[in-house]
Amino acid sequence: MRLGALILTAALAAPNLAGQERSQHPSLPWEKVLPLDWQSGPAGLRAEGSLPALEASTGPVVAKLTGDGTLSIWDARGIIRLKTGLPGRPLKAWRDGGLLLPEPSGTWPFPQDSPLSQGLGGLQWAAEDFRPFLRGLLWILEDGEGFLTVVHPATARAVHLPLPPGRDLQLRFLPDRLEVSAGEVEQGAPRRWSLPWMGLLPRLAELGPHKDPVKTGSALAPFPKD
Repeated sequence: MRLGALILTAALAAPNLAGQERSQHPSLPWEKVLPLDWQSGPAGLRAEGSLPALEASTGPVVAKLTGDGTLSIWDARGIIRLKTGLPGRPLKAWRDGGLLLPEPSGTWPFPQDSPLSQGLGGLQWAAEDFRPFLRGLLWILEDGEGFLTVVHPATARAVHLPLPPGRDLQLRFLPDRLEVSAGEVEQGAPRRWSLPWMGLLPRLAELGPHKDPVKTGSALAPFPKD
């Protein structure tokens, strides 16, 4: 009887212990973000070739992204400001206002300041083409295609934007909005979605300067920790 009771007690305790372990697991940054108000609808009428040309920014800040999804940011002094992981492996990457990078992994220079470095106050809200005000940003689509990670190397901050449902996602950086089209969706589901840049500004504001500066590394602790 005692042996049977011991076995039964252990069996009942196992799920509780597993639940405690799950509750103690720290949530990842992309697990607690709120969904975005993506609007379904037809694709924009503007062709890619008709969009005003953009130039890549440059500067002393360095962003490095590896094939396994490890992102590192070095400032102008060569001190690492950020080392973090993405929700998945990088599938595609863009810089500034939508310049597609040849490869989703690599090392790229970025400016030490940008429009978002001063917060939202330096942005021209009514601009016909908002993409120049996205200068200095790095956009990364991961292979799970569930999130678009936006990195601001100048402030060493990143945000994760939940994407609409679908597979084989294609992104278009249009003057007034970000457009997403899916190559594969569930039956009856929309294939195209968009979100005005104004609708993204509350999320992009998190990339601006904060009162509490980002922790930097040192010789003894090269990788900063929260």
